[in-house]
This record gives sequence, C-alpha cells and structure tokens, in this order.
Amino acid sequence: MIYEYLGLGRQPNTKAYRITLKLFRDEHTTGALMPDRVSIGIFNNDNNNQFPFFDQPFNVEKTREEAVLVNPYPPCVNNAPELDYHVGYFSTTEPIELPNNSRGYTATYQTCCRVSPLANVYNSNGADGTGSTYSCSIPAFEDNSPVFVSSIDLICMDNEFTLNFKATDADGDSLAYSFAEAYDGGLATNATNINPSPPLYHSVSYINGFVEARPLGGEVTIDSKTGIISGTAPEAGKYVVCVSVTSYKNGKYVGEHRKDFIVNVGDCFFAGAELAPKSVTCDGFVVGFSNAINSPLNKTYFWDFGDPKTGALDTSILATPTHSYSDTGVYVFKLVINRGDPCSDSATQIVKVYPGFFPGFISTGQCKNTPIQFKDTSKTRYGSINSWSWNFGDPKNTGDTSNDQTPSYTFITSQEYQVQLTVTSDKGCIDTITVPVTIKDRPDLTVTNDTLICSIDTLQLNAVGIGNFSWTPNYNITNQNSSSPLVSPDIPTKYYVAFSDPYGCKGGDSVFVDVKTFVTVNAGADTSICLTDAIALHPASDGLYYKWMPAATLSNSAAENPIATPTGTTTYFLTASIGKCSASDSVNIKVTPYPNARAGNDKIICLGDSVQLIASGGSFYTWSPHFFLDNPGIPNPVAKPINDIRYTVKVADTLGCPKTVSDSMIITVLKVIADAGPHDTSVVVNQPLQLIATGGESYVWTPSVGLSSTDSYNPIARLSNSQQYVVRAIAEGCFDTDTINVKVYKIDAGLYVPNAFTPGNDGINDVFRPLPVGMKSITYFRVYNRWGQLMYAATQTEKGWDGTLHGKPQDPGVYVWIAEGRDYLDRKIAKKGSVVLIK
Repeated sequence: MIYEYLGLGRQPNTKAYRITLKLFRDEHTTGALMPDRVSIGIFNNDNNNQFPFFDQPFNVEKTREEAVLVNPYPPCVNNAPELDYHVGYFSTTEPIELPNNSRGYTATYQTCCRVSPLANVYNSNGADGTGSTYSCSIPAFEDNSPVFVSSIDLICMDNEFTLNFKATDADGDSLAYSFAEAYDGGLATNATNINPSPPLYHSVSYINGFVEARPLGGEVTIDSKTGIISGTAPEAGKYVVCVSVTSYKNGKYVGEHRKDFIVNVGDCFFAGAELAPKSVTCDGFVVGFSNAINSPLNKTYFWDFGDPKTGALDTSILATPTHSYSDTGVYVFKLVINRGDPCSDSATQIVKVYPGFFPGFISTGQCKNTPIQFKDTSKTRYGSINSWSWNFGDPKNTGDTSNDQTPSYTFITSQEYQVQLTVTSDKGCIDTITVPVTIKDRPDLTVTNDTLICSIDTLQLNAVGIGNFSWTPNYNITNQNSSSPLVSPDIPTKYYVAFSDPYGCKGGDSVFVDVKTFVTVNAGADTSICLTDAIALHPASDGLYYKWMPAATLSNSAAENPIATPTGTTTYFLTASIGKCSASDSVNIKVTPYPNARAGNDKIICLGDSVQLIASGGSFYTWSPHFFLDNPGIPNPVAKPINDIRYTVKVADTLGCPKTVSDSMIITVLKVIADAGPHDTSVVVNQPLQLIATGGESYVWTPSVGLSSTDSYNPIARLSNSQQYVVRAIAEGCFDTDTINVKVYKIDAGLYVPNAFTPGNDGINDVFRPLPVGMKSITYFRVYNRWGQLMYAATQTEKGWDGTLHGKPQDPGVYVWIAEGRDYLDRKIAKKGSVVLIK
C-alpha cells in the first residue's frame, strides 16, 4: 500500500475536524488489497495521551476508490512500465470536536507493509518488514491541512524528469516543501488495523547510500517553493520518497503534513528533446549545445541556432555542436530530434550573447581597525554593470558583506583575507573574482639602517612610506616632518620616526646613528699560504667603507673581507673610512710553492725479498699504510711485503707552505710456487714414470739419476731403487722448489691386497684397499658380503672401503673381493680373495 497523506478539514467556525486519509495501491503488486476501513489515532501533544480514551482509535470507513490519473507518456517510449494505481479515500462521517490545548494534536495511521524490494530503504518483506506510519499535525487553533495533487508520472532511469508534489491550502497558508524521513510501521506486523502508537515515530532504514534528504540520489532536488521534484533519475527500482509540507500563517508556524509515496523508476528510455535554460554567454561568441535527454531512441539531431547571418553554419546535425555567433544579442535556438520521424520531438530555448565582461576591484588601506576602501574596476563591453555583491572573507563576522559599488570594511585581525566580488550586468552577465587582501598590524614603513658617521659628517635619513612623518628628538636635525631629513649629531643618537598613512593607520621605527671621532683599523696578522691557494682577509675595524690595494688579486677590493689569491708574496694595504674620517693598515701574505713530493718509481720483487723506498721533495715524510715497513716516518724505509701493495707518502717542508703533498708508488710481489706433482708415487723396477712439474717458466731437476732430461718440466724416470727428486721452478728471476718421492718395488707389477683390516677411526689399518704396483690403471675393485651383497665398488684405490654400507658399520666377518687392472705393459691382471673385518 502506498500512502499519500493524512489530512484534516476544519468545520467552519468550529473546533471540529473531519479527518481524511488517501491510500494508494499499485495494482501490479501482490501486496495487501485496499482496506474497507482504517484505524486512526488522535494524540494530545501536551501529554501524548490518546483522544478520547486510551486504545480507542477512530474507525474510518472507505468512502470511495478510483483509478489515479497517469500523465501522458512522451512519444516513443521503449520498455515503458505499466502504471496502474488506485486511490482509496477514507473520511470520518461526522466531525470530531477536539478540546482546547496548548500544543495541538497529532493524527496517526499505521500499517504494514511496503512493497519489496526497495532500492533505497531496507525491507525484509516478512514479519519484520518495514511498514508505514502516516501522521499530520493539528494546530492549537483552527486550520485545514494542505491537499497534495494526485497524479502519476513516468520516470525512466538516467533521464531527466519532474514530479509534481505540489499541495494547495484552503486557508491560503504559505507552504514550504522539503524531503523528510519516512516513518516505519511501528508495531504493525500485517495489514490488519491496529491502534497506532503515539509520537515520536521512527525513521525507516535507508540503504545503498541514500538518505532522507536525498531519497533519489544527489542529482534529484525539490523546489522548496513549488514542491516540484526534478533532476536525473537513479537506477531502475522502487524508491520511498517522503515530502514534508510546512504551513505558515502570517509567518507563524501552523503544522507539518507529509506525502509518503513509492516512486517507480523504470528501465525505460524515450526519444525527446529537452533544452536546459542557458546562462548568458559573457566570455566569447562560441556557445556549446546539448540535449538534456540522453536516449538511444534519439537517432538524429537537427539544430537551428537562430543566427541567419552565419548562413549554412546556422544549423548542425551533430549531437553536441558548438556555434560561433555573428554578433551580440538574444537568439532563439531549436533542437529537433528524429526530424521527419513519428518519434520526433523538439524544444526551443534562448541564449544571450554579450562577451567582454571582466570583473575586478582594487583596495586602499592596509591596517586592522581602520576602514579599507574597496573600488569596483569591473568592465563590460555591452550594457552596464547593475549589481555588486561583496564578501570580505572575514570568518569572525557574519555581516562581512555589502551590495554597494564602493564599500568600505574594517578588519579587526591582521591576516590575509580572500575578498570576493560578484558583479552582474543589465544584459544578464554574472561573474565572480576573488583577490587576496593582506591586513597588517601597522603600515608599510622602511627606514635607513642603523649606521655610523664621523663627528664632522652630516647624514641623510630616509623613511619610505605614503603618509605623514614626525622625527624625534629635535637634535641636530634639519626638518622633523620630512621623510628624508639631514642629521649631524656629535654624540651617538637614536632617531625615532612616527608615521601615519592617509587611512589612519599608525606606526613607527628608529635609526641609531653611532658617532665616531676617528676610525680604527687593523688589517690582520701577516701569514703564509701555499702558491695557488686563496685566503680570506679579516681586518678588525669600525669603518663603514673599505679600499684594498693592490686590487688585481682580490675578489672585491671594496669589501671588508675580500678573498685574496696572490701569485707571489704580497703586501695588501687597507684604508677604512667613516664619512670624512679614515685610517690605514697593511698585511703581508707570504706565498710559498707546495712541496715537490716524489714517492719514487714502482718496483718488482720476489716473494720473500725486501726493497728500500726512496722519497724526496720535502723535510718531513709519512708513509701509509705502515704494513711491512721498518719505519714509516723516514724518506727511505725498507719494505718486505708479501702481496702487491701501493704505498703513499705525505711530504711537508719548512719553507712556509703549511700543507702536505702526496705521491704514491706500487710494489709488485712476484710469487713462484713450484709443484713436482700431486703426490708421491711408486713403481716397479725399470717402470717408466712420467714426472710433470708446474709453477714456473723453466725448470731444473736434481739429481739426474734415471731422468731423461733435467731441464724440462716433464722428464721420464726409470729407476732400480727408490729416489727423491727436487725440482726448481724459475719465473722472471724468481724461483721456488718442490720434491717428489718415488718408491721402487723390486717385484712384479700387480695388485697386492691385505687379508684383514680393523676399521675403528684410530688411524691404524682403518681402510681396506689394494696396493697397485706397476699398474697403469684399475678397471674395478669390489667388495661383497657372504650373501653376495655389494659393499663397495671403485675404479681407483686411493680411498678404499671403510667397513660401512650407506654409513652404517658392518659386522665383523669374512668378505670377498675382486679386482682387475692393467700394468704398465698394458697386460690385464685380475685377482680375487677374501678379507677379514676385525673389531
């Protein structure tokens, strides 16, 4: 059920009221049927008691039911919803006479339930669904309720629309409209009539970002004077909209009445032309145009800009064209949608073109608590400016506005204010300009800096500002009211100036004039610097002006502290002055070349050798790093590094240059590492053994016993007895030695295997492996347990079996081994046997 309003009709010349309720029902819903009667409660606003007795509502019968007028659709609507509403009228048959009271009465009807789903209000569509409370106020004096218009309009999503929520009042009261919160159904849980609850009433719960003040979204507003709701429709759905109309009689509040309605927004669109009123074009001749109805049914556009002087350019078939008008004036433009089509629509509107409108203003005055005068400087090329609206941007004063053309305003706080001026012309132009205006504590005033004069001098004081000046004291001053008087004090004197600008802003400042009878100057102590260095000169003086000579090597010969860059020993002469008084002094700068530091040439040594460093160029020496040096503080220390290293020496002298100079040299350490072979080896008698040495560029083997050569890196040895060889590796004049032991077995070549071993990590007989004698290679060496499981396998004999399998120690016992290899004559030798693992 949809509620429109609960109203009151006063009986003439009585305090009796006839209560009328209008209920709407959407015939396309499956909700409750239109009731035959309703229960309305009346409550005394003085104490909230029900009239005439508690729990005794007035049962009001339905007087009639009829279809609601549906306003005509625009042409060619696509997917238009079927709008079929009935309205039921419920009215008391006899007037109800209410006793006098001080605050009037409230009439209320409550029911459940609203349609579901709702797009902007929570509704569970069950026993706890959102119902409705409809109420109106009955004033303490006789009056009638406003009566809302009853009509239904088509609304399509995302399209412009208007809804007429206007009301009329039989008493001629003034009416004001606004969106209001809709009330829930209180204790009502179904469509059965109940005795309504007394005020206050609870709002429905708004959802999806909607609120009571924007029940159809931010793009929809209500006109407070007409009750017309307009804007761009939200998404398709059903929306609870409650409008409050407030009655005023001779400016006095009478009462509030509500229209609570379900607005149906359809997923529809229609062809149409709608032109929003255009503001006056004041900044040019080019105007942009667009249709307020955005619909896919708008297939073609025809614009007539009403400017025949532009010829063929006076029309356009674009959807959003622009047009440059030929002259100023008022033009009537027209849009035709779907021209020549059954779904055609058109609209006209006017545009005013008056370019050349420029707002502006200036202000005079600058201080708080004094009037600041504002002057309008706005210009318009057409017509004349006819209104001014000033906002002086003063947050501490709600009355900081004016409609005068040249107003004045007094600010009480010093700060920057954003002053705004809006001007309009008789042609309809309107524009706004905002200018920051700085308000100060005192007027702008600049005076001469504190200064020095000689007792025989005259000084001109200067005060810069627009206004009146007054200097004190009257001591040796030419004109106390001048902005630039002459003074000639013979003792230190502070002169004060009082200043007042033309707008009554007062301020002041002072100048201290120190008086000297003579000038003191000390150019500074003589010093030494290194050639090409610069030095800042720091004289001690009470002078005001300075002159240094010679000027050629100074950064500024008139500065108190110039930078000097002399090319040789130089005496600088300084004259310091105060007016006509002066004094002179000098300072000598001795210039000495930097030490000629030399660290000596780079050197190459063999590892283990030492070398003497030789530095020169000064009197004092410091070497770094100090590693491997016997004395880093002398020019010629002895170095014995073990790696390549760079040594840096700092050199100073006693000739006058206070700075050190550095130089460096590199010692390269040559490292020769001789290697006679990876490890000692064994052979049988007369087995050829290939020796291979590395680490040098040339080699010498000793002794020569059994060697094919003593000066090659890879001689062949044939021995009948064990022998140790020494090889010397030589490179770039450096050498190193290494040895290799060759054990000679006087037996046949073969694999010699022990028959027992004792793994226990004690270093004694821990590993089982064959001893190859005279063998060139080992094909395989394998160990098995007595069940044939492989315990160990390898193709070399250096490591051997440690008595474990996958890291787990094996039990003591007998294990079987097999081995095969080739001797140095390439003969295959195969053996097998057993070994005892003992623990």
